[in-house]
Amino acid sequence: MEQNPDDSLSPKDVQIDDLVLKKTFLEHLNSIYTGKQHLVKFFREVKDIASLQMLKLAIQECIDDTETQMLQLDEIYESIDGDHTKINVLGIKAITLEAYLSAIKAGKTPLERDVFVLFYLQLIEGMEITYYKVLKNLAKAIGYSNTFLDQPFDLAVENRILFESIYKEYIS
Repeated sequence: MEQNPDDSLSPKDVQIDDLVLKKTFLEHLNSIYTGKQHLVKFFREVKDIASLQMLKLAIQECIDDTETQMLQLDEIYESIDGDHTKINVLGIKAITLEAYLSAIKAGKTPLERDVFVLFYLQLIEGMEITYYKVLKNLAKAIGYSNTFLDQPFDLAVENRILFESIYKEYIS
C-alpha cells in the first residue's frame, strides 16, 4: 500500500536503508571534520586576541584537542573505508564570523572580548557535542562500533566544561 504524504507516521514506522544511514554518517563525519579544520584557524585567531592567560592556555588546549580529534576522525575514515570530502559548514562559519564581529571587531575592551570569546567557545563546543552524539547514534544504527567516538566526544565535553568554568570565574 502506498503511503500518502499526509499520513502521519511515527519514527518506528520509518525504515531507513543501511546505505542511506552510511551515507548520512559519512556526511556528518565530513561536516565535523571540515568544521574542525575551520575551527583550528579560528581558535588560533581568538587565542591571539584573548587577554587572560588562563583563557589563552585553555584555547591552546582546545587547539591541541581539535588536532587530536582530527587524527581520531582520520582513523574512523580508515576503519570504514571512507574518504573525507571537504563540504560547506555554514553553521560553524556563521558562528565564528558572528564571534569575530561581536568580540573582535566591535571595539570591545579586553575584558569584554574575553567574555564574548568564552561565550562563543562554549557555543561551538555545544555544537560539537551534538555532532558527536548524532554520529554515535548513526554508528550504532549502522552496526559500527560507536566507542571510537567516545574519546573525541569526551574531549568536546571537557572543553565545554573548561570554558564554562573560566567564564563563571571571569564574571563572578
